Amino acid sequence: MEKREIFVHAVSKELIGEFLQFIQLDEDASDPFSLNELLDELSRKQKEELWKRLKTLLTDVLLESPVEGWGALEAQGEGSMETDRHSKMKKTLEITHAITSVILASVSVINESENYEALLECAVILNGILYALPESERKLQSSIQGLCVTWWEKGLPAKEDMGKTAFTLLLRKSLQTKTGADISRLWHVHQALYCFDYNLEESREIKNMLLECFISVNYIKKEEGRRFLSSLFSWNSNFIKMIHGTIKNQLQGLQKSLMVHIAEVYFRAWRKASGKILETIESDCIQDFMYHGIHLPRRSPVHARVREVLSYFHHQKRVRQGVEEMLYRLYKPILWRGLKARNSEVRSNAALLFVEAFPIRDPNFNAIEMDSEIQKQFEELYGSLEFVR
Repeated sequence: MEKREIFVHAVSKELIGEFLQFIQLDEDASDPFSLNELLDELSRKQKEELWKRLKTLLTDVLLESPVEGWGALEAQGEGSMETDRHSKMKKTLEITHAITSVILASVSVINESENYEALLECAVILNGILYALPESERKLQSSIQGLCVTWWEKGLPAKEDMGKTAFTLLLRKSLQTKTGADISRLWHVHQALYCFDYNLEESREIKNMLLECFISVNYIKKEEGRRFLSSLFSWNSNFIKMIHGTIKNQLQGLQKSLMVHIAEVYFRAWRKASGKILETIESDCIQDFMYHGIHLPRRSPVHARVREVLSYFHHQKRVRQGVEEMLYRLYKPILWRGLKARNSEVRSNAALLFVEAFPIRDPNFNAIEMDSEIQKQFEELYGSLEFVR
C-alpha cells in the first residue's frame, strides 16, 4: 500500500500506535514526512474515508474516558498514584491532540464538492470539550483554538459557534499576556463578536472583558488595538454608553500623550457608523465631550484631556469630509449657550473652544448664508470676550 493508504487505514483504535507515530513524524522537523502534503495528495474518496475514521476514533476515545471526569482526575496531582482512569485520560488527550492536528490540516484541503460532514462533527465535538480540558493541556487547547480560528476564517458551517470560541479565547489571552501579537490575532477575528447576542446573559463576561480593553495601554498604543476598540462601538448602541462611561472614568489617570489615541478611537468609530449607532456616538460621546469641554473647571485634570479629544476632531475637519457639518450641528445647541453663560469660566471655556474650532459652519450653506453665519459668530465671540473682561 502507498503511504497515503497506510495513513488513512491507521486512523483506528486497532492501529492507534501507527497513527500516533505518523503525527510524531510530522512534528519532527528532521523527518521528511509532511501531513499537509499527504492530505493534499489524497483523493476525494480517501479524504472522506479519513474524516469518517477520525470521527469514529474521536467518539470512541471520548466514550472510554468521559470529559466530565477530567477535572477530578487532574486534581490528583503528579505525585499521586496513577489509576487506570487517569492513564486512560492521558491517553485520550494524546489521541485527541493527534486527531485535532489532522482535522486542522484537513480544513485547508476541503473542497465544496466533498462530503465533509464527518469533519464538521469532529470540529463541533472538539469545540464542545474545550471547556473541560485540564490546565496542563495547553498544547491541545492551543490546537483547538487554532482550529476554531481557521474554521471561522474559512466560513464553514457552524462557523458562528467556532468564531465565538475563538473570539473568547483570544480576547481572554490578550488581556492576560498583554502582547501585541495576541491583540493582532484578536483583531483578525473581531467580526465574530457579532455572533454574540448582546442581550443574553452569556454575553456578560464578554462585555466585561471588552470594557477592560479600553483601560489597557497596550490596546490604546497599538494600531490594531485601536482598530479593534473602534469596531466595538458598532456592536450595540447601549454598549457605546458603557464604553464611554469606562473611558471617562479613566481620563484622569491616562497619560496626556495617550489622548490622541483615545480621540482616534472615537473618530474611527464615528466615521464608520450609521443609523442608531451614529446617533448614539454623536449625542452620548462627542456632544458629551463638548459639554464637558465647556462646563468643566479649568483646574480639573480631566478638562485638558477632554480638550485634547475635541482638538483632534477640530483638526480632522480640515482633512475629512463630513466633520465640519457634524461639528456645526453638535456644537450649535451647546456652544452659543456657553458663550452667553453667567459663569465667567464657562464663557471663557466656550470662547477657547470656539476660537480653536472657528469657523463652525455648515459646508452646505450657500455663499450668502456662509457670510451671514460667520459674521454672526464674530459678533457672538466678540460679545463673549467683552463679557469675560
